[in-house]
Amino acid sequence: MKMQDGFQYNDLTNSLITNKNITIVASKWNDEIVSKMINESLKHLGGLNVSNVEVLRVPGAWEIPFGCLKAIERGADGIIAFGAIIKGETPHFDIISNTSSQALMDITLKNMVPIANGILATNNLEQAEERASPSCLNKGKEITQSLLEMMEI
Repeated sequence: MKMQDGFQYNDLTNSLITNKNITIVASKWNDEIVSKMINESLKHLGGLNVSNVEVLRVPGAWEIPFGCLKAIERGADGIIAFGAIIKGETPHFDIISNTSSQALMDITLKNMVPIANGILATNNLEQAEERASPSCLNKGKEITQSLLEMMEI
């Protein structure tokens, strides 16, 4: 086990994940946040010599579950879902964050393909920026690591 930034994770340097197909399904909405997570994910995967990676961009968080189903159809062994939902003045935030998260869990269990949920649901833009920042919480790497560890089970 290793520890970095309060996150405990397995060392996967000698893992069999290098031969697996991984798809990152990411929202275009709030791209300035989502792209940072994608970049950190790709950097982490590259550091582990994982090369079979496809990035599939979809319009928003609502569309991520459908993108995940398409990734499974295309042979994904594991999926990373990245999006950013920032609370506004209407209940839209609650609807999208709850239903997209539930859909990801349903897809995972029904298809037995792990999906790491990296859809941020934050109260404001500052919280989202902090979680996506490579110098702060680095959710891109953390979510990617979670997927890789689930693929080892």
